[in-house]
Amino acid sequence: MNATSNYQVVICGGGLAGLTLALQLRKGHPEINITVIEKTVRPLDEAAHKVGESTVEIGAHYLSSVLGLKKYLEEKQLPKLGLRYFYGDTTKPFETRPELGPSMFSPVPTYQLDRGILENDLREMVVNAGVELLEGVSLKDISIEDGGELNTVTYVQNEEEKSIRANWVVDAMGRRRYLQTKLGLKKESPHSASSVWFRMEGKVTVDDLVSKSNTNWHDRNIEDRFYSTNHLMGLGYWVWLIPLSSGNTSIGIVTQNDLHDFAAYSRNYETSFEWLENHEPHLANHLKGKEPLDFRKIKNYSYGSEQLFSENGWSCVGEAGIFSDPFYSPGSDMIAITNTFTSNLIREDINGKLSSEKVDQLNDFILENMFPDQLNYYVEGYHTFGNTQIAASKFLWDTLYYWRIYAHAFITGVYADFEKLKTFEKHVKQFAELNRGMQKRFKELADSTPSQDHFEHIDLARKEMFIESAISLLTKPSDANYETHLQKQFQFLSELQKSLEAELKNSKTERTPFADFFGQLSGKAKLQNRYNRLVSRIGNGTFLYAVRDVYVDAIVRGKQR
Repeated sequence: MNATSNYQVVICGGGLAGLTLALQLRKGHPEINITVIEKTVRPLDEAAHKVGESTVEIGAHYLSSVLGLKKYLEEKQLPKLGLRYFYGDTTKPFETRPELGPSMFSPVPTYQLDRGILENDLREMVVNAGVELLEGVSLKDISIEDGGELNTVTYVQNEEEKSIRANWVVDAMGRRRYLQTKLGLKKESPHSASSVWFRMEGKVTVDDLVSKSNTNWHDRNIEDRFYSTNHLMGLGYWVWLIPLSSGNTSIGIVTQNDLHDFAAYSRNYETSFEWLENHEPHLANHLKGKEPLDFRKIKNYSYGSEQLFSENGWSCVGEAGIFSDPFYSPGSDMIAITNTFTSNLIREDINGKLSSEKVDQLNDFILENMFPDQLNYYVEGYHTFGNTQIAASKFLWDTLYYWRIYAHAFITGVYADFEKLKTFEKHVKQFAELNRGMQKRFKELADSTPSQDHFEHIDLARKEMFIESAISLLTKPSDANYETHLQKQFQFLSELQKSLEAELKNSKTERTPFADFFGQLSGKAKLQNRYNRLVSRIGNGTFLYAVRDVYVDAIVRGKQR
């Protein structure tokens, strides 16, 4: 064995989680030694097909602002036109299915990631940043020591066994969950669901499922629906269509195990295609005669953990630790959060302030609070997916809850501050209780209420409450007002909870947020849509968004005063 080299941080795994952590640590601590070890060698296949192609607000903010990749994402990846859902009877013409989604890009940008291209580029970035990247390396062992002793990573490169000793060792090797297995920390998830996914060459879009002659349907969106993460919804399942910057399209089937037999459709692409013929016939008909570029599957993809971070200098980030469900695209969110928490602990260690209390705080925040709260969306949520009004109501609640609680806290820096996080966690317990009650109620209503298509199209870009909540992500309360801010969010969500009951009882005595959400656009809003469509033709939309950004900036500055 060769002479052992000392590094302060060794990251095992050169995928999205490991590479972004290396960049984050290099930005925050240019003085420390960082190495990344990875089995695969560049150039990576640009067709690399991994779960986690779509970002939402936490992951997008992490990549664009925390890591400073905004310009890169705008130039090399695709913008995301939000989440889009199609409910209702799958046997009827596709254009009759109720549609929920934005007609314009959000003022808070998110992205569609082509992981093969992105990870190739990230490898170049970390090397240029001065991180040592060891490729073609097979991990043999990670030895964790107690009491502040250096940990040891043993690996094989060019048939030679080598080792690295480090203050911190990070498992970023994804679903292999090396440290979780070695240390006996794996934990089952209460959520039982599975998925297959494949890439099709070229552009596959929901627009192809509706005749071009139906101009009313096509014209009600200013931007191309292709740029959304499109969800085709049914009882116990959803099908995704996600655009990739390579020009190809990712398609996936996700099902709850107690409602769909995974074995029946997961053997190969042919069995998945048969499943689509039975459940999403319009998409299946469009795919007929086409062959996928690849085919992947995961049974029981959700799992938990007993511990993610240790004062003995190890952590598990991204899917090396926990995973809930792909429905709301949380994969890059969990990378952002676990990477940030790992960075926090390394910062404290460098400054001589690391303590078991701080490690416990971060473990508890994720494993006792945030992750169980996140699972509440999904454990019984799949039972609501076949009920149009209930599933759409659940989307509104889930999105506003995520934006106003978790996303806002991350974007405003709470996750990087131990004291603010302590205040936040105290309130999260209260929020989670409210969310549990709502998720239980959605399941009860879906089981007892027949599905009714109360709407044709909900344009999220024209819903005032939705727009205000998106813009609020950009406003940061002062430290003195943070507790008051959290109390206001609880009050808002409590009122939203009450309004759901009133709306679903068809109460005519009060105008509720849900009534506004499901209601038809006013004449003024329709006129504004036509105006926006005309203006969007100027400079391929750049003028429209420039005007919108000035308006949003003025609102944010007004709220900050």
